[in-house]
Amino acid sequence: MDTAPKTGHHVIHPGDGTNLGAIGLGIHARLTGADTNGAYSLFEYVVPPGLGGPPTHVHSREDELFTCVQGQVEVELDGERHVLGQGDSLLMPRGVPHVFRNPFDEETRIVAVVSPPGLENYYKELSELPPGRDMKLVAQVMTRYGLSLRK
Repeated sequence: MDTAPKTGHHVIHPGDGTNLGAIGLGIHARLTGADTNGAYSLFEYVVPPGLGGPPTHVHSREDELFTCVQGQVEVELDGERHVLGQGDSLLMPRGVPHVFRNPFDEETRIVAVVSPPGLENYYKELSELPPGRDMKLVAQVMTRYGLSLRK
C-alpha cells in the first residue's frame, strides 16, 4: 500500500478551474480548499470596464490577497482608496470593510488568494441566484458565509 503523501503538482492553465461568475464578475475558482488540503483558495476575477464590484462588505472568516495582473483596480479598504496597477498586491485582512471596482476603460484581471478556503462555496451559491442584483437574496447568502454589508 502506497502511504507516501500526494504532491498535487500540476500547472494551472488559463481556463482551468470552475467559472463561478456572479454579480456581473467573471469569477474563476482556480484552486479550492479541496485542492490545497484546506490551506487556501485561488481565484481569478475578471472585472469589465466601468463595473463596480460587490458593495462595501466585511469577511469575518477570510483574509484576501489581491494581485492585479491586467489593467487597474480601485480598492477601498477601511475607508482608504488604493489603485492597483499590473503587478501590485494588497492584503485585505478579515474584519476590515472593503470594496473594489473598475472605473477604468479596460478589463481588469485580479488573482486572489483567500485563506482559509471556502469562498468558492459562497460564489457558487451567488451564481445560482436568479438574474439581477436582488440584494436581499445576496445578503442572505453572505450571512451564511460570514460576510456582511457595510454602508
